[in-house]
Amino acid sequence: MLATVKMIAGYMEELAPLDLALPGDPSGLQLGDPEAPVAKVLVALDPDEAALRQALAVGASLVVTHHPLLFHPAASIDESRPRGALISAFIRNRISVYSAHTNLDTAPRGLNHALAELIGLSPSGRSVLKASGQDRYLKLVVFVPRGHEDSVRDALAEAGAGWIGNYSHCTFQAPGTGTFMPREGTNPYIGQQGRLEKVEELRLETILPASRRQAVIKALLAAHPYEEVAYDIYPLAGAGEAVGLGLCGQLEPPLELEAILARCRERLKLKDLRYWASAKDRFSRIAVCGGSGGSLVEAAIAMGAELYISGDFRYHDFKTAQAAGMGLIDAGHYGTEQPAVALIENHLRNCLQRDGRETVVIAAAAAAEADWNYLEG
Repeated sequence: MLATVKMIAGYMEELAPLDLALPGDPSGLQLGDPEAPVAKVLVALDPDEAALRQALAVGASLVVTHHPLLFHPAASIDESRPRGALISAFIRNRISVYSAHTNLDTAPRGLNHALAELIGLSPSGRSVLKASGQDRYLKLVVFVPRGHEDSVRDALAEAGAGWIGNYSHCTFQAPGTGTFMPREGTNPYIGQQGRLEKVEELRLETILPASRRQAVIKALLAAHPYEEVAYDIYPLAGAGEAVGLGLCGQLEPPLELEAILARCRERLKLKDLRYWASAKDRFSRIAVCGGSGGSLVEAAIAMGAELYISGDFRYHDFKTAQAAGMGLIDAGHYGTEQPAVALIENHLRNCLQRDGRETVVIAAAAAAEADWNYLEG
């Protein structure tokens, strides 16, 4: 069975919830019918002419991108102009467009964390450069028949529940007795229709970030043996993990500048880099930000970053960093956001496989060197 546009939008919002988008950002479904089935979905950085050509070539009826197609309200769709012609071509060919923009930037498992992974920052101790909000915590309570608690706990942890700092699988469980009577039309895991059952169960409690709610519930329902699962979700008063733009963390092990530059070229698939750095044997505290990171230079300095990797730095950004003794690597807007394609591709593949959907995910071909040199110029 194929996934629909609406289902794939739901998968994207497991990764990058819409409420994490910055004010005024047009993330979400931009064009298309939510109920339309999708045989093939193309993942691209930009909803541009190249993405349209590739979608038509492979037969994709949905394009999922990082950058939005409709960033500002369109006063008109004039097909004599490039933007109007592009929008019309997507509509005429019945290709839906979904974009995850700043919500993917700020998400706890989003673009900046993917960039941090590629650079080699330790998963523990990462701090947001510019907080835009805080993820809320929820408490999940579920009742599990004895003998199934370990598999349910593992599934919840894999989906993002039960994490406190660097500790995973954090739960509390207490024994009790569950009662139920299967009625006509049921197919009970335990018991018989019309007969009251008393089952030894465990009350399993854990916490989860609100942004992982949908993914955790899906994992719970898939792992739980019961036909009808009894669970409760409660809001918690305490604030959760900060979300926002950019990250600062520890490079383990510390590396010399040339090794970091080589890593950027290899893992971000770049040939040319702009950089400035003071003489230093090894760099250990690194800041990263996908896209245009010039506005966060002072935030990176304040967090003690020795080196900051982002794109679109201006002359005055270099001077500010130089005065503070912090190095800069300008890997370009394209170079620091291209990891979004692999991030989205892998996430959608995992969700479709989890739900038994036959929709195929295809990553758009990376821009040619001439293309991204033009974009950076």
